Amino acid sequence: MLIGVRVKNFDIFDDDKCGLLMEDYVNAGVGNKPSGTPLLNLNAFIGRNRTGKTSYIDALKFFKAMVLKDVASASTSDDRPGFSNMVIDKDKPVIFQLYFNIKPEPDLKTCFVEYDVEIDTNVHGSPYIASEKAMLCCKRDQFTVVDLLDLRNGEGKIMTKMREGIPEYDETSIADPHTCAVKLYGGIRSFTHIHALYREISRWFFCSFSSDSRSDYFDAGNAPGGHRHLNSTGSNVHNVLTYMRTENEKRYHMVVNEINDRIPLMKHKPRLPASLEDSPDKLFLYLLLLRDSDPHTTIFIETPDKDLYHDMVDVLAEELRDFTISHPYNQVIFTTHNPYIIETMAPKEIWVFRRSFNQDVGDVEIVCAASDPVVDAMFKQGIGMGAIWYGGHLDEEDISEDESEQE
Repeated sequence: MLIGVRVKNFDIFDDDKCGLLMEDYVNAGVGNKPSGTPLLNLNAFIGRNRTGKTSYIDALKFFKAMVLKDVASASTSDDRPGFSNMVIDKDKPVIFQLYFNIKPEPDLKTCFVEYDVEIDTNVHGSPYIASEKAMLCCKRDQFTVVDLLDLRNGEGKIMTKMREGIPEYDETSIADPHTCAVKLYGGIRSFTHIHALYREISRWFFCSFSSDSRSDYFDAGNAPGGHRHLNSTGSNVHNVLTYMRTENEKRYHMVVNEINDRIPLMKHKPRLPASLEDSPDKLFLYLLLLRDSDPHTTIFIETPDKDLYHDMVDVLAEELRDFTISHPYNQVIFTTHNPYIIETMAPKEIWVFRRSFNQDVGDVEIVCAASDPVVDAMFKQGIGMGAIWYGGHLDEEDISEDESEQE
C-alpha cells in the first residue's frame, strides 16, 4: 500500500505531497516519529470543488498507465491532452515519488520500497523516462537504503541478489526510452522486490461505477463467460458472478447472500443475482468489489457515496473500514463531499485539499486534518469528523467564486 506520494510539475501540482516518503523516516531515525502523517489503509480526500482531489487521483492513474504501458501512450490515453499539455514548467522534468509498504510473497516479510521516476521531453517534445530509481529501506539499528534499480537515460544498474545484507549488481540498459524498467524486470520473479513493486502498481483499481438508473451496464456487450475481477465501470458484474459460481459455488452463495443482507432495500427482495436483471445496484457493486478473493492493492474511488441514500452510505462506510481491517496490506483512497461517510474516521485518515485560485496551476495545498490541533482536540473530545467538517473547521473560508464549478 502507499505510504506517501509526491507529484512535481504535473497538471496543477507544482510540488505537492500526500503522506510520507522514505527520506522522512530516514531523517527521523529508527525509533523516532517522523514529522507528518503517512497514508493509511483508509483515506479520504476532501475539500471544495476544483481543489485538486480528482486531479491527484488522475495523476496516479497516469502513473499506472505509464508503468504498465509507456509514457507516450499514457499521455494520450483516457482523453489526456498529451504530455506537454500536462506539464506546468516545460523547462523542468515531471517527478513522481511513491513510497510503499509491500508484502512481496506470502512467505516473505514486508518491505518498504520507494520508486522515483523523472520524466522529461526531447527536442521534439516527446516524453521519455529521464531517470528511474527503486530503493529498499532496511530497518535495523539504523535505516539503510539499498538501491534496487538506478537508471539515468536508460542506463545504470539493477540489484541481482543480496548476500548477507550486501547487494550485488549488474549493469543494465533499456532500449526503449519511453518504457519503465520496472515493467520489464517486474515480470521476472527472481527480481523479488521489483516484481512485488510492479504487481503492487499493476493491481491498483480506479473505480468509476456508474450511478445511472438505466440499464447501461450491459450496453458494452460483454461476451458470456467468467471474469475474475470487476472492471472499472462494473459492466461485467454478471461475468464476475459467473466466474465465482463456477470456481466455488458455496462461496458464491455465501457472498451473494451476505451482500443481499447488507443492502437495506434488498432485504425483502429475492436472492440475487436475479434482482440484477434490470440494472446492477451501485452499492452491490462496491460490496462485491470489496469481497474479491484476490483484492486490489489500492482502490481509488471518486465520490463513492454519490446517489446513495443515507442508510446505504452508513453501510458502505462500515464495509470500507472492514475491508481495510481484514486486509492490512490493502488500501482505499476516496474523494467525497459527504460528511456522513467520514463521521467515524480519524483526523489522520483525512486529507484536506485547498486552493487559493489566484493562479491556474501550482496553488494547491494538501494538509492532513490531524495537523490542525483544534480539529485533533475536538476529535479526542468525542466529536465526529463529519460534524467537525460540517461545522466549518476543515475548509478555508476565503474561497474564489470559481469553486462553485464542478471538478
